[in-house]
Amino acid sequence: MPVPDIDLGIGSGSHAEQTGKIMIAFEKVCEAHRPDLVIVVGDVNSTMACTITAKKLGIRVAHVEAGLRSRDMSMPEEINRLCTDVLCDYLFTTDRIADRNLEQEGVPAEKIFFVGNVMIDTLLKHRALAAQLDLLGRYGLQPGGYATLTLHRPSNVDDPTILQGILEALAEIANDLPIVFPIHPRTRKMAEQFGLSRYFTSGPRVEGSGSPSRSATWSFCT
Repeated sequence: MPVPDIDLGIGSGSHAEQTGKIMIAFEKVCEAHRPDLVIVVGDVNSTMACTITAKKLGIRVAHVEAGLRSRDMSMPEEINRLCTDVLCDYLFTTDRIADRNLEQEGVPAEKIFFVGNVMIDTLLKHRALAAQLDLLGRYGLQPGGYATLTLHRPSNVDDPTILQGILEALAEIANDLPIVFPIHPRTRKMAEQFGLSRYFTSGPRVEGSGSPSRSATWSFCT
């Protein structure tokens, strides 16, 4: 992604702290630029915060990846999704299940637009580039002979007991099947904080993976 023209510079914090700071900063941006439409994506705190801010200023809002539901209110993302979809003027969905979710919640059909999955669009766009990385050769892997892991949800990584249990299970699996793990910055931070880094064997940073502070590191659970 290109460097944004405006960076709110909010950073981390509790959900309430982060949401409040985003709303304060984004309100100033909206008042300065007076956009006709604000487009929000996904289900993070900034999605909900920018939606609320824009709507209170009388600005229309469109939500990309609308209608996704887990029905698990312990997930902060679920709260963000529900609040965002209630307020938005245009709801762009990834699949027909999302359409039905919105319809069952009473959203008028004229607000719902099935547009497909932008994550799949991104995957297809970068598929050829990913193939050029030759990760199989770099790590001595065989096609179909390894697993790829992603792990970053707060419910999985913010509790030391839960995270250790997951890593212990993965370590057992890795005895028979190598696991390539592009570790998320949040997961790395929590693993280091909980003293669980011993479960990782770090590999080199993937070229072109982004800025140093956000870049992924390919690792094996061993």
